[in-house]
Amino acid sequence: MIFETLGLLAEQLNIYIDQVKKPDDGIVSPIAVLQNISCLNEKMLKTTNNILLSLINIEEEQIFKNISHNISEKTTQEKYHNSLLTPNLYVLVTAVMADYENALKYLSYTIDFFKGKSIFTIQNCVTNVNGLINNFKIIIEPYSLTFEQSSSIWSSLRVGQLPFICYKVRVVPL
Repeated sequence: MIFETLGLLAEQLNIYIDQVKKPDDGIVSPIAVLQNISCLNEKMLKTTNNILLSLINIEEEQIFKNISHNISEKTTQEKYHNSLLTPNLYVLVTAVMADYENALKYLSYTIDFFKGKSIFTIQNCVTNVNGLINNFKIIIEPYSLTFEQSSSIWSSLRVGQLPFICYKVRVVPL
């Protein structure tokens, strides 16, 4: 479910960016890709022209934790069903581009997109991503980091800080 969720977000972001990008930018699609930023070496950091979506944390949604897992039926038996895991994904969205101005421009496109469309469902997305559950809702919202948290993340990634935004992605099965 994690791969499919992030794949859907990258796919939808690419559709948007393809509509708003300027042809003279020299940036080739797909621009938004799933990539662990800590795996990029110095040469790749200087030659990559992408928006990277990197998963940096997973947290269980506490609201759904206490829902009963026992389902009574009209028979004398009670059936036990595993509850659905409803994770909160923390995603670092980083503009890794050779030209700093392009990095800021494409990060702005990303912020504009997720500000305009923060809820994704099967009804409001045309997608080619396989493996999505039939009835889902993905809610994405900016997640503000303190300077200390930001510094800690970038030092643990062993990458110099680049233009970025962090998002909290809630996956809610319906």
